[in-house]
Amino acid sequence: MIRCKLKKYAIILPLCAVFFTMLCTYTYLRFYNYFNSDYAEKLSPKGVFCRVAGNGDFNASGNVACIFIVVFVLFLFYIFTDDNVSYIVRLKSRASFVTRRIADCAVFAFLFSFLIEAVSVVAALICFDINLILESNFLQYSALELLTLFLFYFRAGLVMLSFGIIISTKVAPIITIALIFTEFFADVAFMISRVWLPFRDAIVLSKLMNGEMVLSDMWGIILRALLMMFLLIFSSYFLYQKKDVLSNVKK
Repeated sequence: MIRCKLKKYAIILPLCAVFFTMLCTYTYLRFYNYFNSDYAEKLSPKGVFCRVAGNGDFNASGNVACIFIVVFVLFLFYIFTDDNVSYIVRLKSRASFVTRRIADCAVFAFLFSFLIEAVSVVAALICFDINLILESNFLQYSALELLTLFLFYFRAGLVMLSFGIIISTKVAPIITIALIFTEFFADVAFMISRVWLPFRDAIVLSKLMNGEMVLSDMWGIILRALLMMFLLIFSSYFLYQKKDVLSNVKK
């Protein structure tokens, strides 16, 4: 079973890396004319860097909540499909099955988030001076965003896991994507600024670089995410105690 999962990761992770690289390249190419524009010349080098790398489209909220989430959910669903009856019946308990599913969510959420930030950092290192990057604390802020992205995608994985228990494993990815889409478009369409929406906590790089938030705000983001994950994990264990885990599994 471990070998089977490793084979799937060997397929998924390179595909994710290629996709992120292509999207990031497209983003930087969009800013090519901006680099040489009269407006860019009026800005300091740090201003140009913050505009392109800090506020760029690659890791903007639209990509994180609309494009990346679709890729994440579909690939996580693909990872889940390797569970068969012969594997499940060898587990000690239903809790063991849930624990392995949660572990899959956590591992893939971290690797997925790491690839996003790695591509973003490498692109910045290629296009901008290293001293400018260090002066802007870009690497430190990217590390913090790695954490918030991990918490966001881990939560999405747990949501998919919960709906897989309540409704159906085949419908769960669609519901999960629809919920994240609803969060994002509710924010865009209705300009809901005073209401907390979970997806907003995923994007911190641009906010930190622009001074819209300070490092101490990270504690609130982390605590909210941990509370939501605790509730989702607890509900998953509770629901799976009464769930026939073999009913929707291929034999």
